[in-house]
Amino acid sequence: MISAPKLSYASILLSIIACIPGCKVGPPLDEQTSAPQALIELEQTSTTRSQSIDLQTAVKEIPPSLPISALSDQIKESAQDHSDLLQRIRDGYQLDLENLPVSVLDQRDWYLRNPKYISTVLSRAKPFIHYVTEQLSTAGLPLEIVLLPIVESTYDAFAYSPSHAAGLWQFIPTTARRFGIDRNRWYDGRRDVVASTDAAIAYLSYLHQRFDNDWLLALAAYNSGEGTVGKAIRANIKKGKPTDFWNLKLPKETRNYVPKLLALAVIIRDAGTLNVSLPEIKDEAYFDIIQIEKQISLPKVRNITDTDDWLFSQLNAGYRRSITPPEGAYQILIPSGKSAALSTFIATTDPKNWIPYTEYVVVSGDTLSEIAMRFDTQTETVKNSNNLINDRLKIGQLLIISKGDGDATTEKIGPYEIINHKVVAGDTLSALANQYDSSVKELRSLNALRGGFIKVGQLLDIRMPTQSIKASSLRKLSYKVRRGDSLYVIAKKFSLSISDITQWNSINREKFLQPGQRLTLYINPRSI
Repeated sequence: MISAPKLSYASILLSIIACIPGCKVGPPLDEQTSAPQALIELEQTSTTRSQSIDLQTAVKEIPPSLPISALSDQIKESAQDHSDLLQRIRDGYQLDLENLPVSVLDQRDWYLRNPKYISTVLSRAKPFIHYVTEQLSTAGLPLEIVLLPIVESTYDAFAYSPSHAAGLWQFIPTTARRFGIDRNRWYDGRRDVVASTDAAIAYLSYLHQRFDNDWLLALAAYNSGEGTVGKAIRANIKKGKPTDFWNLKLPKETRNYVPKLLALAVIIRDAGTLNVSLPEIKDEAYFDIIQIEKQISLPKVRNITDTDDWLFSQLNAGYRRSITPPEGAYQILIPSGKSAALSTFIATTDPKNWIPYTEYVVVSGDTLSEIAMRFDTQTETVKNSNNLINDRLKIGQLLIISKGDGDATTEKIGPYEIINHKVVAGDTLSALANQYDSSVKELRSLNALRGGFIKVGQLLDIRMPTQSIKASSLRKLSYKVRRGDSLYVIAKKFSLSISDITQWNSINREKFLQPGQRLTLYINPRSI
């Protein structure tokens, strides 16, 4: 049996055109040297999932007197909807990008001189940018704001600033609390794309209303604070000056901040004219959101779903530990196409087996033996799991309590795993500490060494970050010393050791720091 030939969108379009009264139809395609470009593009456009074209609906919506060129454009636009995310973003622009001042053109020219920057940040944005676009579009915000995390964080979920702003949208702790972002020792919602995007939309919408529906002023306030912008506006009113963004006296960072966003919007809009190569980003969901009602090991989830370490870490950057929080329901983001394995695991296994260990924070009056009895384990097992050389505990100390009779030091525990190193000729504790990013003190403690002597052939335990921690750490930070700062204060603020700070910056710990002095810090955002 011979099936009827399938009609292409181009053929259907020509048939529609031929049936419209009063239209002048050109020669058949086989009499032309080539098909019209609009039709070629229409025929080659692929549709995805539920985004296919309903031609009958499209025809019904065509006004009777619509010109052929407009008809082609309308059906072409319908065919291309949701196939190219960057085009969808362009279509959702709302800001005025015409007659821009020199400051925007200067930023645009910088991007043009550094084309690799644009392609790099857009590639890094791929796991998040579709979700952000969906949420902004639903909220009715300008889709230029999709590009704001490029300015804020280069779309790095672990981005962290000296002012303690974190995540894609760079929320500082006070603003995070104001807009309902949860933060505790288990979880920091500022690094969670779902929680932080919801909060960013709420904050930007509030600022837009606060500043009389002026998006440039709202964006400026997002950067420098509504108080700063409000003060600048009042100063200009007092002087009889205009109160738009371009005429306000604002901090230098803010004066550059808004032009950076506008310049990015221009680059994305005019990429073809400006000869800028942009990565292809499909307009489809990148990840699925899986609800978790019980604690689960994140390394276990990563293994079940076979997700790349870096990608899993970025998608689930909100979690500060290698297991989810003990109370409440949480979400885990898994790349689309890989989430079914996790859903099956959750539906078919006992939650008691979802974590290989639990965590306990020492309180006043605790003893090691009482804690071991409470968790139905042995004192020695607790000591081995936590590399303790004696029974002494500190209030607030975090203990790993392994489940079952296994020795947790042979497994990945918390954010670390223990590996073995066989000593060879020439090895020293200091050399091994440098090699494994550890310290002599830690190596001695882990291996119960009373001195610095080690023997060839000796096996040493080395504590190493797990892959998820390696993927997130470390971030280089340039910190400007403030009045009242000391090495102790800075070390405590960023969870660092004084010796590391002095080593990184080749400074003497006995000398005073000077306000304005720049220090290079290497921080792990999860630990702050």
